[in-house]
Amino acid sequence: MVEGSWPGSVVLIEFPGPAEARAWYESPAYQEILRLCTDHIEGDLILVEGVGPGYDPTEGARKLRAADPEGYAGSPEDRAGSAAPAA
Repeated sequence: MVEGSWPGSVVLIEFPGPAEARAWYESPAYQEILRLCTDHIEGDLILVEGVGPGYDPTEGARKLRAADPEGYAGSPEDRAGSAAPAA
């Protein structure tokens, strides 16, 4: 782990989109084995919509900062660089 803590392993399943992921989860076949998972595996199931091939994380970060400039703390490097010089 680079940041935070992780209790174990991860299983990642890719679907073409959120509708297909939801259809898989709600399918009779998965619902039939759902109790096996919930009774014997500790963990969470999270459906996350991915980003497209044109996604720009720099632009996404810029928009987040612009939306809440007072709330953005930045990285430790950002904060160190913005400190006023000692007199």
